[in-house]
Amino acid sequence: MTENVNLQNLVESFQESVNRKDVDKVLTMFTEDAEFELVGISKYSGKEQIKNLFDYDTGVNGELKFTDFRSEENTVHCQLTERNDRLAAMGINELTFPSCTFVFQDGLIQSFSAKVSPEMVQHNTEVWQKFIPWCKENHPHEYSKMFTSEGRFIYNRENGAGVVLLLRKWGERQNNK
Repeated sequence: MTENVNLQNLVESFQESVNRKDVDKVLTMFTEDAEFELVGISKYSGKEQIKNLFDYDTGVNGELKFTDFRSEENTVHCQLTERNDRLAAMGINELTFPSCTFVFQDGLIQSFSAKVSPEMVQHNTEVWQKFIPWCKENHPHEYSKMFTSEGRFIYNRENGAGVVLLLRKWGERQNNK
Protein backbone atom coordinates (compact mmCIF):
# COMPACT_ATOMS: atom_id res chain seq x y z
CA MET A 1 0.00 0.00 0.00
CA THR A 2 2.86 2.39 0.75
CA GLU A 3 4.12 2.03 -2.84
CA ASN A 4 0.68 3.02 -4.20
CA VAL A 5 0.50 6.08 -1.94
CA ASN A 6 3.99 7.09 -3.06
CA LEU A 7 2.95 6.81 -6.73
CA GLN A 8 -0.07 9.00 -6.08
CA ASN A 9 2.25 11.50 -4.38
CA LEU A 10 4.42 11.49 -7.53
CA VAL A 11 1.36 12.29 -9.65
CA GLU A 12 0.42 15.11 -7.28
CA SER A 13 3.99 16.44 -7.40
CA PHE A 14 3.83 16.28 -11.21
CA GLN A 15 0.56 18.26 -11.14
CA GLU A 16 2.08 20.92 -8.88
CA SER A 17 5.16 21.26 -11.11
CA VAL A 18 3.04 21.60 -14.25
CA ASN A 19 0.78 24.17 -12.62
CA ARG A 20 3.82 26.19 -11.42
CA LYS A 21 5.04 26.17 -15.07
CA ASP A 22 8.30 24.55 -13.91
CA VAL A 23 9.13 22.70 -17.13
CA ASP A 24 12.62 21.76 -15.93
CA LYS A 25 11.18 20.05 -12.83
CA VAL A 26 8.51 18.33 -14.94
CA LEU A 27 11.19 16.87 -17.21
CA THR A 28 13.11 15.41 -14.25
CA MET A 29 10.00 13.32 -13.53
CA PHE A 30 10.19 11.42 -16.85
CA THR A 31 12.50 8.63 -18.00
CA GLU A 32 14.72 9.49 -20.97
CA ASP A 33 12.61 7.34 -23.33
CA ALA A 34 9.22 8.26 -21.84
CA GLU A 35 6.07 8.38 -23.95
CA PHE A 36 3.26 10.90 -23.56
CA GLU A 37 0.05 10.17 -25.43
CA LEU A 38 -3.28 11.88 -25.88
CA VAL A 39 -5.05 8.80 -27.19
CA GLY A 40 -6.30 9.21 -30.73
CA ILE A 41 -4.82 12.71 -30.99
CA SER A 42 -1.05 12.73 -30.60
CA LYS A 43 1.91 10.84 -29.18
CA TYR A 44 5.26 12.22 -28.03
CA SER A 45 8.39 10.16 -27.41
CA GLY A 46 11.47 11.19 -25.48
CA LYS A 47 12.17 14.14 -23.25
CA GLU A 48 12.74 16.68 -26.06
CA GLN A 49 9.26 16.18 -27.53
CA ILE A 50 7.73 16.12 -24.05
CA LYS A 51 9.61 19.35 -23.20
CA ASN A 52 8.11 21.07 -26.25
CA LEU A 53 4.63 20.00 -25.15
CA PHE A 54 5.06 21.38 -21.63
CA ASP A 55 6.63 24.58 -22.97
CA TYR A 56 3.48 24.91 -25.10
CA ASP A 57 1.31 24.28 -22.02
CA THR A 58 3.15 27.14 -20.31
CA GLY A 59 2.41 29.37 -23.30
CA VAL A 60 -1.32 28.59 -23.13
CA ASN A 61 -1.31 28.98 -19.32
CA GLY A 62 -2.30 25.35 -18.75
CA GLU A 63 -3.53 23.99 -15.46
CA LEU A 64 -4.06 20.30 -14.64
CA LYS A 65 -6.06 18.59 -11.90
CA PHE A 66 -5.82 14.82 -11.30
CA THR A 67 -8.55 13.10 -9.28
CA ASP A 68 -10.06 9.67 -8.50
CA PHE A 69 -6.80 7.78 -8.09
CA ARG A 70 -6.53 4.00 -8.36
CA SER A 71 -3.11 2.41 -8.09
CA GLU A 72 -1.77 -1.03 -8.89
CA GLU A 73 1.87 -2.07 -8.87
CA ASN A 74 3.72 0.56 -10.97
CA THR A 75 0.59 2.18 -12.45
CA VAL A 76 -1.75 4.98 -11.41
CA HIS A 77 -5.15 5.37 -13.06
CA CYS A 78 -7.02 8.61 -12.55
CA GLN A 79 -9.11 11.31 -14.17
CA LEU A 80 -7.70 14.55 -15.50
CA THR A 81 -9.26 17.97 -15.91
CA GLU A 82 -7.39 20.55 -17.94
CA ARG A 83 -7.96 24.28 -18.22
CA ASN A 84 -5.99 26.67 -20.38
CA ASP A 85 -6.33 29.90 -22.32
CA ARG A 86 -6.45 28.10 -25.72
CA LEU A 87 -9.43 26.02 -24.61
CA ALA A 88 -11.12 29.13 -23.22
CA ALA A 89 -10.57 30.95 -26.53
CA MET A 90 -12.27 27.99 -28.23
CA GLY A 91 -15.26 28.24 -25.90
CA ILE A 92 -14.30 25.28 -23.71
CA ASN A 93 -14.20 25.94 -19.97
CA GLU A 94 -12.37 22.73 -19.17
CA LEU A 95 -11.41 19.51 -20.86
CA THR A 96 -12.03 16.26 -19.00
CA PHE A 97 -10.02 13.14 -19.63
CA PRO A 98 -12.09 10.38 -18.00
CA SER A 99 -9.25 7.89 -18.38
CA CYS A 100 -5.66 8.76 -17.58
CA THR A 101 -2.78 6.36 -16.85
CA PHE A 102 0.73 6.87 -15.48
CA VAL A 103 3.19 3.99 -15.66
CA PHE A 104 6.27 4.41 -13.48
CA GLN A 105 9.75 2.92 -13.71
CA ASP A 106 12.09 3.46 -10.76
CA GLY A 107 10.01 6.40 -9.52
CA LEU A 108 9.93 8.15 -12.90
CA ILE A 109 7.13 8.43 -15.45
CA GLN A 110 7.77 5.87 -18.18
CA SER A 111 4.49 6.51 -19.95
CA PHE A 112 1.47 8.74 -19.66
CA SER A 113 -1.74 8.34 -21.61
CA ALA A 114 -5.03 10.19 -21.41
CA LYS A 115 -8.24 9.70 -23.32
CA VAL A 116 -10.54 12.60 -24.16
CA SER A 117 -14.16 12.11 -25.11
CA PRO A 118 -14.94 11.74 -28.83
CA GLU A 119 -17.27 14.75 -28.58
CA MET A 120 -14.45 16.99 -27.40
CA VAL A 121 -12.13 15.70 -30.14
CA GLN A 122 -14.84 16.49 -32.69
CA HIS A 123 -15.41 19.99 -31.28
CA ASN A 124 -11.66 20.70 -31.31
CA THR A 125 -11.39 19.44 -34.90
CA GLU A 126 -14.31 21.57 -36.06
CA VAL A 127 -12.84 24.73 -34.51
CA TRP A 128 -9.39 24.07 -35.99
CA GLN A 129 -10.90 23.41 -39.44
CA LYS A 130 -12.39 26.91 -39.36
CA PHE A 131 -9.55 28.67 -37.56
CA ILE A 132 -6.60 27.42 -39.64
CA PRO A 133 -7.75 28.80 -43.03
CA TRP A 134 -8.62 32.11 -41.36
CA CYS A 135 -5.20 32.25 -39.70
CA LYS A 136 -3.41 31.33 -42.94
CA GLU A 137 -5.25 34.05 -44.87
CA ASN A 138 -5.31 36.85 -42.28
CA HIS A 139 -2.07 36.21 -40.38
CA PRO A 140 0.28 34.43 -42.81
CA HIS A 141 3.45 35.45 -40.97
CA GLU A 142 2.23 34.09 -37.64
CA TYR A 143 0.85 31.00 -39.38
CA SER A 144 4.26 30.26 -40.93
CA LYS A 145 5.89 30.44 -37.48
CA MET A 146 3.30 28.18 -35.84
CA PHE A 147 2.84 25.50 -38.50
CA THR A 148 5.22 23.36 -40.53
CA SER A 149 5.01 23.39 -44.33
CA GLU A 150 2.96 20.17 -43.96
CA GLY A 151 0.44 22.02 -41.77
CA ARG A 152 1.43 20.46 -38.43
CA PHE A 153 1.35 22.73 -35.39
CA ILE A 154 4.78 23.36 -33.82
CA TYR A 155 4.55 22.95 -30.05
CA ASN A 156 6.57 25.49 -28.07
CA ARG A 157 5.93 28.28 -25.57
CA GLU A 158 5.88 31.11 -28.13
CA ASN A 159 3.37 29.31 -30.35
CA GLY A 160 1.21 28.48 -27.36
CA ALA A 161 0.89 32.14 -26.44
CA GLY A 162 0.54 33.15 -30.10
CA VAL A 163 -2.24 30.72 -30.89
CA VAL A 164 -4.22 31.96 -27.89
CA LEU A 165 -4.05 35.57 -29.17
CA LEU A 166 -5.05 34.53 -32.69
CA LEU A 167 -7.89 32.30 -31.47
CA ARG A 168 -9.23 35.24 -29.47
CA LYS A 169 -9.10 37.51 -32.56
CA TRP A 170 -10.76 34.81 -34.65
CA GLY A 171 -13.43 34.31 -31.96
CA GLU A 172 -14.18 38.03 -31.85
CA ARG A 173 -14.70 38.04 -35.62
CA GLN A 174 -16.96 34.98 -35.37
CA ASN A 175 -19.06 36.69 -32.69
CA ASN A 176 -19.35 39.90 -34.73
CA LYS A 177 -20.74 38.14 -37.81
